[in-house]
Amino acid sequence: MKTIYLFFILLLVALSGKAEEASSFIEIMKPFDYTRYEGKDSTFVIEANHKSVDKIVIRQGDINTTIDVTSEKDTYCKTVELHPAVNTIFIEAYKDGKLLSSDKRESYFYNDVLPGVDVYDAEQYDKNYFHSEEEEEKCKSCHDMTNNIPPEDEPFDDVSETTCYKCHSGKLNTKSTHAPAANWLCTICHNGKGAEYNIDDEGLTKYLAPDPIAKTCAYCHDTVEGWQASRYGHGPVNDGRCKRCHNPHGSDNEFFLRKHIWDLCTTCHTEKAIPGNHIVSGFVFSRNAGAHPTKDRADPARPGREFVCTSCHNPHGSTGIYLLRMEGSHPFNVCQRCHKK
Repeated sequence: MKTIYLFFILLLVALSGKAEEASSFIEIMKPFDYTRYEGKDSTFVIEANHKSVDKIVIRQGDINTTIDVTSEKDTYCKTVELHPAVNTIFIEAYKDGKLLSSDKRESYFYNDVLPGVDVYDAEQYDKNYFHSEEEEEKCKSCHDMTNNIPPEDEPFDDVSETTCYKCHSGKLNTKSTHAPAANWLCTICHNGKGAEYNIDDEGLTKYLAPDPIAKTCAYCHDTVEGWQASRYGHGPVNDGRCKRCHNPHGSDNEFFLRKHIWDLCTTCHTEKAIPGNHIVSGFVFSRNAGAHPTKDRADPARPGREFVCTSCHNPHGSTGIYLLRMEGSHPFNVCQRCHKK
């Protein structure tokens, strides 16, 4: 009996040793598990020894990102793009084609206008900032962390000279890019200061951007204060949360919007997406199925533009009821933008 008992003890010790050995093939420094992101990029920082590992694979659904481990360094960085809501990403270590170990990180990409996100689900994840003094110490052996940002009045001729570009160049991979981002004037917005909604995070990162961001936006966009003083205001504008609708770095949509205009508006105003449920009915052509169209038509008042919600409504603020683009006090005055008679 003692022999059998001793055998099991030795077996457990051996298995424990193998488990410990497997977990030591790579070490995932960043991100931590259950991290919440407001941007779509997650940067993995992984330590590996080339004597034990020759390849690291980051698996994200059907997308595999491969990192070749060499004798030149022990720390490897790779940025992956997150999709909205939950992301489960697996990190695998290989040697000579053999899988040695596998780990995972679960993250949440949160913006309340994106599909699938839920504020209550997001609250289960913690914000974790990268650019603290402590974290940057780990990066200095490979990266220049001296905050080499171009001065506001004299941008670099070559944007690749800025230290931000080395890791964040992917932020320019959009159809249109916001001017401060295009010129890498990052610290205009990322000034390390918090505001009402993230004041408790001040000091956790050198590059915190205030939330709400409107006062920062007003530095260049002098119309912001006027919008906020409008007789009829829009919630995100009144709260100063420009980033809810706009991506401050860039977007494939016009005006740096996070979605196409109609899709963006109907994310919150879901009832307006129901066919035949918006604007007057009974006074329009039968081909419009009993209601005024809100998309998929040309805009008569703005040649060359698509007819969308903003054809009739000003999303920033208005003197007219319902944020209508109208003159005078009668709501139907907005109709005269297209219907002259």
